[in-house]
Amino acid sequence: MNKSLITTIILFFTFSYSYSQCFSCYDLKENRYDKTAFLTTHNSFNCEEGDFQMPNQTYSISNQLNDGVRALMIDVYEKNGIPTVYHGFSILGSVPLSSNLAEIKSFLENNTTEIVTIIFECNVSADMIEQAFIDADLYDYLFEKNELMPWPTLEEMINTNKRLVVFSDMDDASEMQKWYHYAWDYSVETHFTVNGTDDFSCDYNRGDPENDLFIFNHFITSSVGTGNIEQATIANSNPFFISRIFECMDNNEKLPNFITVDFYETGNCCDVVNTLNSMYVEILENNNSDIQIFPQPAKNQIIIRGSALKDLSLYNMNGKLILYTNTNSVLNVKKMREIF
Repeated sequence: MNKSLITTIILFFTFSYSYSQCFSCYDLKENRYDKTAFLTTHNSFNCEEGDFQMPNQTYSISNQLNDGVRALMIDVYEKNGIPTVYHGFSILGSVPLSSNLAEIKSFLENNTTEIVTIIFECNVSADMIEQAFIDADLYDYLFEKNELMPWPTLEEMINTNKRLVVFSDMDDASEMQKWYHYAWDYSVETHFTVNGTDDFSCDYNRGDPENDLFIFNHFITSSVGTGNIEQATIANSNPFFISRIFECMDNNEKLPNFITVDFYETGNCCDVVNTLNSMYVEILENNNSDIQIFPQPAKNQIIIRGSALKDLSLYNMNGKLILYTNTNSVLNVKKMREIF
């Protein structure tokens, strides 16, 4: 394609009025684990539905999983000899870790083609975490990464029934606990201290940028880490959300795997995750493609981007000019429906 030419594109849209749901792991079964985006909840346990004060989420872990969340961030402390989840201060709400694990166990039993990831902020020993998994009857679900092999496909994980992946920020696993993956040996993250949309950055924080997995922190919290549903709605809505994703992908040349949000039900969280999972791996890994238009067909938004994008004119079937741009664009399908 001649990069000096104006690009003219006529698009044919397939419209759908269905509510947007996150893809299931079975839908994405041919994807490798490290080439998949998962909707992730920040402080998953810290939910209004569980009577936690100053929550980061509205709904319980069970409801999160049923709604398409596939990765959970959980803080664990020891309280009276029991591994207990709470955020900062137990007086604001706490439950035994066993309660969260029971919800995860129920979901895995009832959804035999789904995979769940836990990312622990851990203040207890690996032995205590292991015993909690044994007591919850989850031990047989635990996935262990083979260091000599690439990450498996989701289908391989489903077929072997190793559908629970565990990471921790505590590096104290024994040689017999290889399922207890030290997070910063496998992943890199963006900064998590953000008080407003202007504070978001694509800069890396913890972890080696060469690691396979990318934790994309995308939540706005107060100075003590509590959530704000109004700010979450702004951060979680397109075009801001998807534009930030693509900015960081262009800057870092890395697919975000764990799209981590507060109040996941607000904004366009599933749309963003679905868009990433609709992209071909070669598009994700090769930014030299002239023009990329995805997903096709489109339900909620259409992204037009590419290194060759200089000037773009978009016409409808009747030859009417409906868009002119010289930058990467996110098109709202609802608004496009009105135009067409």
